[in-house]
Amino acid sequence: MRVCILVLSILATIACPVFAASEPVEIRRSVEEGTEIVQVTTSLLRYTFSAAGGTMKSAFVHFASYGSTPLDAVPGWGSGAQPTLAYGVSLPFEVWLGEEDADLRAYTIETTQPTPEEAVVRIAYEGEGLRAEKAFRVGWDDLYTMDVDLHIRAPGEKIRVIVGHRPTGSGVPDLVFLYDGKTSNAPLAPGSYAQFQGLGLVGKDRVYFLRLAEGDAVPFFAVNESGHPVFGVEGTGEILLRGTLYTGRNRYVLLEKAGLAAVAPVGFFSQFLVWVMKFFEWLYHLTGNYGWAILLFTLITRIIIYPLMRNQYRSMAKMQRLAPKLQKLQEKYKDDRQTLQQQMMELYRQEKVNPLGGCLPLLLQFPILILLWQAIMYSAEQIHLSPAFLWLSDLSQPDPYYIMIVLATGAQLVQQWLTQRRMPEQPKGGAQMVGWVLPIVMALLFLSFPAGLWLYWFASTLLQIGQQMIFDLEMARETARTAKPDAPPAP
Repeated sequence: MRVCILVLSILATIACPVFAASEPVEIRRSVEEGTEIVQVTTSLLRYTFSAAGGTMKSAFVHFASYGSTPLDAVPGWGSGAQPTLAYGVSLPFEVWLGEEDADLRAYTIETTQPTPEEAVVRIAYEGEGLRAEKAFRVGWDDLYTMDVDLHIRAPGEKIRVIVGHRPTGSGVPDLVFLYDGKTSNAPLAPGSYAQFQGLGLVGKDRVYFLRLAEGDAVPFFAVNESGHPVFGVEGTGEILLRGTLYTGRNRYVLLEKAGLAAVAPVGFFSQFLVWVMKFFEWLYHLTGNYGWAILLFTLITRIIIYPLMRNQYRSMAKMQRLAPKLQKLQEKYKDDRQTLQQQMMELYRQEKVNPLGGCLPLLLQFPILILLWQAIMYSAEQIHLSPAFLWLSDLSQPDPYYIMIVLATGAQLVQQWLTQRRMPEQPKGGAQMVGWVLPIVMALLFLSFPAGLWLYWFASTLLQIGQQMIFDLEMARETARTAKPDAPPAP
C-alpha cells in the first residue's frame, strides 16, 4: 500500500494543478456570393453570422469527444463530418413583417471584443418602417450558450422572428415549449400560464433552444416561401427579447447550468450518473485538475469497497488452503460427478468457505468503471478546457502516446505475477496463459478509450496491489499465531 501511495504521490507532484487560461475568441470576416459573413470561433463552437437577413447561419460544434462527431446545431443542417444546409431553409433570427415569408434585407454587422475571451456581434437594419437590432455575446467557456438581445420595431406591423427550421419525419428532435419552468409539446393558450420562457428543439444527441429571460412575445408556426416549416416568436409593433441560446450536445449538467434542465429530464437510473458527474466535478473544483480528481475518485472508491475486497481476499486464501483436499476429492470421485459435488459442498460447509465469496467485489468494480466512463464522456467539455495532467492535454481524449495504456497494462501484469506467486500450485496450460494474455488483449481492444479511464484503471490496479499486500501481511500474522505452540506453564 505504501508503494502505491508513493507512486500516486509522485504522479500528483509532477502534475501540480495549473489552472487553464482562456484563449482568445477568434473573429473572421469574409464575403461569400456578395454577402458579408462573420465567423466567431470559441472553445466548442464556430458561429457563422450572415448579413443576408441578419441571420445566424451556423452553430458548428467543432469539439468532438470520444465516440462523437462534429455537428451543426442550427436546424436545417444535415449530419455527418461535413454537414450541408438544406436549400430554402429559413435561418434563425430572420425577421418577417406582416405577410412576409422571407427577409431579403441586407443588414450591417459589427464585432467587438470587450475582453480577449469574449466577442459581441451586433447586426442591425433601419429602413422601410423597420428598425432591427440584434446582439449576440459569446465567450470562451465550457457551455454551448450565447447571450441574445433582440429589439425589433415596426409600428403597426405584425412582427415574426424565426427561431429555427422545424424538421419533419421520423427520428427528428422534438419541438419543446417552456412555460413557468415546465415543458409542453404544444403552445399553451394565453392566460393559462404566467410566463412564456422559450422554445426549441430537443433531440437525443443535440439541443437547440432559446431560453427567454425577458420579453412578451408568443410562439408561432408558419411555412416559408420554399415550403419549409418554421417556428419562432411573434408580436405586434415591437419585440424586445433577452435570453440565452443553447446550441450544442445534449448534456444534462450543461443544460442545468444554462437553466434548461427541464427540457431534457433524466430518468431514475440516470440520476446515479448525474450524481457521479456532480461529485466528479466537485473533486475537480477541490483539486483544480481532472487528473487529480480521477486519482482522488479512485482512492475514495477503493477505500469504500475495501471491506468487500478484504472478504474476497480471505475467501481466495481459504480456497487456496483447500486446494489439496479438493484435488483428493476430485481424484476419488472422478467418475461420479454428483457425489463429487455433494462432497465438495460438505467440505465448504465444514471449513466455512463460500466459493462465490470473491465474486461480488469483482462484479462491483464494473459498475464503478462504467459510471466513471460515462462521467468522463458527459463531462468531456469541462475536461477539454481544464488544465493538462502530465503529458495528457485532454483526459477525455485517447492518450496520444499510449503511455498510460502501457502503465495500466504493466500494472495488471504485475498484479497477475503476484497473484500466481500466492498460489500453492501454479495453473497449467491455457489457464495460466489467460491471466497474462487478457491485459494485453484489453489494451489492444480499448486503445482509443479516454486517457482518464486508463488513468483510473492504472491507479485502481496499484491500489488493489497495495491492498492485497496488506492482506498478505494480515494472513501471515494470523498463520503465525495459529502455528505458534502454546507456551509451557510457569513452574
